[in-house]
Amino acid sequence: MTGTRTGLTLAAVAGKVKRTLMDTNTEIQPIEPTSPCTCCGACCAYYRCSFYWAEADCAPGGTVPTALTEKLNDFRQAMRGMSGSNPRCIALEGEIGKSVRCTIYDLRSSVCRDFAVAWENGVPNERCDKARLAWGLVPLTPPASPPPAAAGGQPSAEAPTSSQM
Repeated sequence: MTGTRTGLTLAAVAGKVKRTLMDTNTEIQPIEPTSPCTCCGACCAYYRCSFYWAEADCAPGGTVPTALTEKLNDFRQAMRGMSGSNPRCIALEGEIGKSVRCTIYDLRSSVCRDFAVAWENGVPNERCDKARLAWGLVPLTPPASPPPAAAGGQPSAEAPTSSQM
């Protein structure tokens, strides 16, 4: 696949960004290994990631590598690879639904930072579910909750204590 304006291949662009990050001693942190995101990646290959242009590293304080973005209009940038009928963020590495990682995790845009995995902090996310379904993955389910405690913080009568077991 070729970049729309520069004629560079996506691999060449990614290599250039990797060298740039190494030159600036920027340390990239992986997604937490316990996160469901590390075995999913569906949102990164379903929704277009577009954000305010000043989030790119061409602007003071911006972090998203400009070489991995393309201009949408005077105000918005998007991650390369997200246009067309088979979107996939250029920064996503790995196999959807198996094992993935964001190669710019610490530098990602606010859109990516704000996209919560379903049931994170006990809150559903229909957009997460929709992307997972589009990739043939089952939606995430809420975590099992412990039995409610009785008033005063003591276990309820239905929940046996260790001395009752």
